[in-house]
Amino acid sequence: MRPLYQFSGQDSFLHHLDPRTKLIFVVSYLLISFLVPQPWILFFLLILAIWALAGISPAEYYPFILLMLPIMAAIALVHIFLIEGAPYLWSTQLGPVQVGASWPGLRVGLDLGFRLGTMGLAFTLFAMTTEPFQWGMAMYRWKLPYKVAFMFAFAIRLYPLIQEEFLVIQRALRARGSGALSSFNPLVFFPGVVTAAVPLGLSAIRRSQDIALAMELRGLNLPEETGRPRVLFREVKLRPIDLLIMAGCLAALGALLGLRLFTHVLG
Repeated sequence: MRPLYQFSGQDSFLHHLDPRTKLIFVVSYLLISFLVPQPWILFFLLILAIWALAGISPAEYYPFILLMLPIMAAIALVHIFLIEGAPYLWSTQLGPVQVGASWPGLRVGLDLGFRLGTMGLAFTLFAMTTEPFQWGMAMYRWKLPYKVAFMFAFAIRLYPLIQEEFLVIQRALRARGSGALSSFNPLVFFPGVVTAAVPLGLSAIRRSQDIALAMELRGLNLPEETGRPRVLFREVKLRPIDLLIMAGCLAALGALLGLRLFTHVLG
């Protein structure tokens, strides 16, 4: 098990795709999840795609699924009682007010929950199969300033590092007999998170200062100061398979959007 959104360096089909291809796939997949009536199918298809095309089993990111399950269940429970309409799974009369759990509310809540889970899982696919600085080079090829591209790449890399620091603090507290960051009780866990925020913030600041100094020593500002073009160590290029996948994603998104508009006009 690794921290969430940490790059998994493997030799697979998804790992070899251009980061821009995967970004267009993720965005298209998210939009498609709002256009199809059965988003739960897309949720499980994405799990199979990560397993088959990236070689990453669900056991490596199951904490994300465990984290999403209560959120999805809470969304379903809220809608099951707020949305009215027959047939009712359970209903009772409390004076002038009828309280019940409706089947349409459950269906809407599950749809929204699986759409939310699909969004998180899609970004998990992107993060686990895309090297952060390869993504930065792809953004630089999209004519973004080099420093902006480097900042986004470093931000993706920083999130798993903060998670690793959090796990270190959690284990240190557990070794000292404190279950503040291991408890499932929100009244115990959230005060522990507030306590851990101080060392986490100081560690992030120290790491950022070290990286800023290292980049300055390696001449990050030298091309701008001298007017010379940057020389990239690794080239990021779109291959025919990347262009084909991009075209397929956009075509599928356009077809579904056109179908929804056509059915809406007819309806």
